[in-house]
Amino acid sequence: MDETTATAVAETLTTATAVAETLTTVTETLTTLSLHELPALPFEVVIEILCRLPVKLLLQLRCLCKSFNTLISDPKFIRKHLRMSTAYHRHRLLLYSLIDSHAPSYPLHSTFITVTDNAIRHQYPVSLEDQWFYCFGSCDGMFCFEVHRSVFLWNPSILKFKRLPSLDLGAYGFGYDTSIDNYKVVCVLHNMGNTTKIMVHTLGTDSWRMIPGEFPVPVSGCGSLKLASGTLNWFASNDHSIVSFDLVNESYRKFSAPNYGGEAVYRVILDVFRDCLCIVAHSHTFSSVWMMKEYGNEESWTRLFRVPRSEESIYDTHIEPIWIFEDDQVLMKKDTELALCDFKNGAFNIQMIQNINNYAIPQVYIESLVSPCT
Repeated sequence: MDETTATAVAETLTTATAVAETLTTVTETLTTLSLHELPALPFEVVIEILCRLPVKLLLQLRCLCKSFNTLISDPKFIRKHLRMSTAYHRHRLLLYSLIDSHAPSYPLHSTFITVTDNAIRHQYPVSLEDQWFYCFGSCDGMFCFEVHRSVFLWNPSILKFKRLPSLDLGAYGFGYDTSIDNYKVVCVLHNMGNTTKIMVHTLGTDSWRMIPGEFPVPVSGCGSLKLASGTLNWFASNDHSIVSFDLVNESYRKFSAPNYGGEAVYRVILDVFRDCLCIVAHSHTFSSVWMMKEYGNEESWTRLFRVPRSEESIYDTHIEPIWIFEDDQVLMKKDTELALCDFKNGAFNIQMIQNINNYAIPQVYIESLVSPCT
């Protein structure tokens, strides 16, 4: 069985019916066997098949035998599975709300109109009732969020979470440091004036450390730092330039935002789509999304689409792009509604998404086995 065949097998296994049938068969035939007792499948092929399977199925396979548990728990396998999940676009849409005890998530693809099927309900790691809650974003399947002045990392796919050491209020972000093969959580402390301090927590430690030097203060209202190309980014309060903090060397640089086509904008929001730094810009007549296609290159700012503002239209100053698909369809939030919009050829085709909690807050994440408890 070559790699192409392994891919085909894995894709077949991911359908709902096939998964159920496969689990029954696997349970009956493999419970008493170890991984190395399967003569028909070379070990390398087994790895290629398993790394293409959804997390939910892998968690069940871990219970079948010690060999599966050892393999699926191995850090190298976890990284390989993460790469395959990214390649197969195994993203999910999480809808969290303070009024629910569970957060549902749904497969994310550009053809869904209703989100009634294939939902997974994730129980929050802590109670959100009567609590202040803010999500700073996700990285490699883990969410970073604050509940009543406590900051947590949480992977809903594997039901693992970690409470970070206490720290003062600030803007948070986190990402993967390739030089140490580990994750860092960064906090830009709230401060008066034009400079501030940065604190860093490395996953697996029990403390924060301060980065020497002073750093530009984020704009008022900045809650989260945006992860792009191994850096965390925010708008500087004094000149509205973009501050880029490198997770590897723990230093920063600044670069300019686009000129927005010469239009005057009164509100800009930093975000990341397609792994590129983006800006959602609002004026009194339009909303637009600008993408930095080559990170750090100010000449690479490109306007992806522009939406006219109209009182009768879905498009107004409250629109919030959630995800941009490869076919240029855009999942957007408008007030309390979600819509799938097609901007190709300048045509604004709108499809409202039904059967959701209109007061839930959407977040996109990737399925992964990465544990915040490392």
